[in-house]
Amino acid sequence: MSTFGKRMRSRLAHLAFVTAIGPAMLLFLAGEGATTAQEDFYGGFTPPEIVHPEPESVDTSEFAKPEGEELVIAYADASLSNSWRVMAKAELEYGMSQIPNSRLVYTNANDSTPKQIADMDDLIAQRVDAIILAATDVNALCPSIEKALSASIPVVILERQVNCPDYTVWVATDAEEVARYHMEYIAWRLGGEGKIAIVSGVPGAGHSVQMENVYTEVLEQYPGIEIVATEYANYDPAQARQITDALLVAHPDLDAIASISGNITIGVFEAFEAAGLVDQMQAWTGDDANGWMKIHAEHDLPAMTVPLPPLAGRYAALQAYDILQGNPVMQVFQTPKWSGPMDFSENIDQYANFERPDEWWYTDMPCEFDPFCE
Repeated sequence: MSTFGKRMRSRLAHLAFVTAIGPAMLLFLAGEGATTAQEDFYGGFTPPEIVHPEPESVDTSEFAKPEGEELVIAYADASLSNSWRVMAKAELEYGMSQIPNSRLVYTNANDSTPKQIADMDDLIAQRVDAIILAATDVNALCPSIEKALSASIPVVILERQVNCPDYTVWVATDAEEVARYHMEYIAWRLGGEGKIAIVSGVPGAGHSVQMENVYTEVLEQYPGIEIVATEYANYDPAQARQITDALLVAHPDLDAIASISGNITIGVFEAFEAAGLVDQMQAWTGDDANGWMKIHAEHDLPAMTVPLPPLAGRYAALQAYDILQGNPVMQVFQTPKWSGPMDFSENIDQYANFERPDEWWYTDMPCEFDPFCE
């Protein structure tokens, strides 16, 4: 690995570590123990064990560029239709700013798979040096990935899983951890019995598919929990509100809703609050979308809030840089998180930022790159 790459990795790891231990250390120094609510909400919960297969090392020497040559890195984005995607793009741009003699080429598919396939064809024709891809569909972009690799262009998958194994690197956000903690927490709070609904993101998108698959896998252990509906809100709070309003009419006795995204949970909460049924919900789920974190903290809810850091965008840029230096990389790279799920959920008031808008996500990114920093 280059000196530059090592320095950046060390700096990011240090920032993640300091941020992760900060809230817990502050509580310790202040002499604060867990509140009664926290004990009720988390005291008897056993965190699931997450074991990932050892990733394979990838020889990237064929992609190495001559020293001093401009590096043209493309980002074929799925869309900017939700705040996570906006933040991930900003993180990627921040990562690019740390790479010497580099240039970013950006395309936006606007959630259209045909558009993204055309974008990939155009980037391959331009002979960019590397492509970072946030795929609109788990299957449809596989031929495009193969075409890029055949043209000696490495492909870095950003966050959204694809069902083809021949990409160069997948910069993952560990959606499996998020989903497993979500559903195990719901099952624990319900005592293994009850009625739930799932509100997911986009049909066929890698993050949504991965979360749904893990939810289903966990629930195989809890036959007493019934899924009465699975809906899709496109990661949009307003759509989630409408969907939940309808769910409460059709299923007024719901015990919980497993929402795969904090943006979705904002709309879910608004619907339950409007119906006067917040206390009926035995468990809530979400991630580090600021709007949801503020709700979780302000209302002291029994919730499992697990980070899904847009920081993955920054690491995607750094992984592309390593590849173009010919450095070996792991085919699956798990993005470091600000904190573990239990610490994050129990100390959510330390992470929610009431001075930032709902669209902000937890980050250490400088204000000049942060699109929601004033």
